[in-house]
Amino acid sequence: MAVYSIKDLENLTGIKAHTLRVWEQRYGIIEPKRTATNIRFYNDEDLRKVMNIALLNKNGLKISKIADLTPEQIQEKVAAISDVNHQFATQLDAMTLAVVEMDEYKFDRIIRAHIEQVGFERAMIEVIYPFLDKLNLLWFTGSIAPVQESFITNLIRQKAIVAIESIPIPNKAEAKKFLLFLPEGERQELTLLFIQFLIKK
Repeated sequence: MAVYSIKDLENLTGIKAHTLRVWEQRYGIIEPKRTATNIRFYNDEDLRKVMNIALLNKNGLKISKIADLTPEQIQEKVAAISDVNHQFATQLDAMTLAVVEMDEYKFDRIIRAHIEQVGFERAMIEVIYPFLDKLNLLWFTGSIAPVQESFITNLIRQKAIVAIESIPIPNKAEAKKFLLFLPEGERQELTLLFIQFLIKK
């Protein structure tokens, strides 16, 4: 079980720590645990709950209304919003939630929809790269674990490989040759795969 501070929750949800404390006190949406030295902390279940609540709140649902919903009703509303609201901020929040939950189905559904709408190239530039920037920030601040980052980058890697393989191989006589490589110790394989896609395209 992971342990999160209120600052981690702020980083992951975009909801200020002060606001989270007000929600705790006024609506009892989550109850922080305490260490032996009385320092508050949150677990995975708390984080998922706050991320879902934040997503609903950012999409116009008042916190007083959300507080009256059951966990099942919250999940239903989050799923409905993720399906119909394709605004970037909403999708970014939904993808971040999928990372935290390590939910392959949820993440795949969001990315697949973007690729089908605008193509792999635009999906990479407009959605995936900005999402990876957020993921890197969360990783650097310790808000997500390395295993969560690896989980999601591997899913994106699979999408890149599928996109590359979907492009026909040109006639050998007419094909130009390119050498792609990463410096020693560099691990930005996704960028290399995207360049390969652009060249092959």
